[in-house]
Amino acid sequence: MLRQIAFAIGVSSRPIFLSIAALCLVLAGLAGGRAQAAEFDAAKYFKGKTIRLVVDFKPCGGTDIQGRYFGQRLVMFIPGNPNLQVNNLIPNPAGRNYVWQSKPDGLTLSFVSSASVGRKMVDPSAIFDTEKFTQIGTHAKRDVVLLVRGTVPYNSIPEARGGKVQITLAEPIGRPEDLTGKLLAVGMLAMWFDVPLKIVTVARSGTSDALLMLERGDVNGWIAGSQWYSLPTLRPGWFKNGFLKPIADIGNPDAPSIPNAEIKMPIPNAVTWLNAEQKALWEGIVIPEVLHGKGIAGPPNMPADITKVLRVAYLKALKDPEFAKGLVRIQRQPVSVIPGEKLQKMMISYTAAFKKQVSNYKKIRQQVYDRYFKGIKMPTIPTKIAGKIKSIRRGGRLISVGGFGIKISGSRTEVTINGKAAKRKTLKVGMSCKVKGAMRKGKYEAKTVKCK
Repeated sequence: MLRQIAFAIGVSSRPIFLSIAALCLVLAGLAGGRAQAAEFDAAKYFKGKTIRLVVDFKPCGGTDIQGRYFGQRLVMFIPGNPNLQVNNLIPNPAGRNYVWQSKPDGLTLSFVSSASVGRKMVDPSAIFDTEKFTQIGTHAKRDVVLLVRGTVPYNSIPEARGGKVQITLAEPIGRPEDLTGKLLAVGMLAMWFDVPLKIVTVARSGTSDALLMLERGDVNGWIAGSQWYSLPTLRPGWFKNGFLKPIADIGNPDAPSIPNAEIKMPIPNAVTWLNAEQKALWEGIVIPEVLHGKGIAGPPNMPADITKVLRVAYLKALKDPEFAKGLVRIQRQPVSVIPGEKLQKMMISYTAAFKKQVSNYKKIRQQVYDRYFKGIKMPTIPTKIAGKIKSIRRGGRLISVGGFGIKISGSRTEVTINGKAAKRKTLKVGMSCKVKGAMRKGKYEAKTVKCK
């Protein structure tokens, strides 16, 4: 056809204009046909496929539970009704590393707990450039609140300057590289305002651990996240009756804290306390860490059509009243949405801000570690322990030998007495034992217990 049109152009000068017009119409028609043929059919693409949603945390934790909630329900909003499978890859950031290297086909996504801006620059275990992930969106704020018991005589960080009563925290930190995010932010404030802060190192510090330590008086402070909203349910009256109070709001100043079921935030965002130099460091180091809470991201360079479908599905789900109500019940905080397209731009700008402060980040991290952690060692338990049983609890499930608390599993621990297999309940105080074991889920568990 094109040859015929070209021939017509060359025949005479008069039909040239008609032929060119015809040529333009034909080419436009051909282009339109190609565009229609190439139009993305989302239902056809996703039908029968399985989307893998990767979670960086252990099963049954808060992030995993949310990931599984999305896994069960998000597919209802994706054309083609694909399957969605949730997988846990730990320790963090193993999951993001995996997604980073995955094919950008929309079938492998990361369910994240925070932005992790610039993590590769300060964490040797991270292989990804956070800003290059394809952002699907985020649905939760990254609230960070320093709480103290009501017995602490300060109502804000500035009030604690030069104080005599120590604020004590317990955190699982063993080296400067572990000092990131919320704890680094608290350390920076403590240094700048000369706050009497003491941080002890523990093997682990989940919500239940922290609440128990607060109840017993082992510590008088805690850095909370979404627990700002969930504590009125977990510990009714703690805020209302003054058992706990916030003295620093370290969250994103552009997303102010929302009142919980008992009180509203009584103090301004921490950024309002800072001078110009401190504010520049804060905006480059802390704000990127609290940019957002949980959300979904895909590998870099995902095709625009696939990205658009997933972003639209994500927003539709969050706008669905039933979906949103269930999500609020699970995450125990209000839904706060940043669409993927906007979040993508934010990640790029905040990464640029973080890059400017990387050298200062490392210096400040070391300063905080030297001031509040240096000389404090992670408690270690040897793989082999020998001595007499000093105490037995819970029918032999917990024993004390050589000054160490040891867990005895009914299925994983081999117990022998005088060379013969025995049940843990037959262990007695005063027996001489040799124990071999290792840490498991934050506790020392025996593999073998040989007693006589």
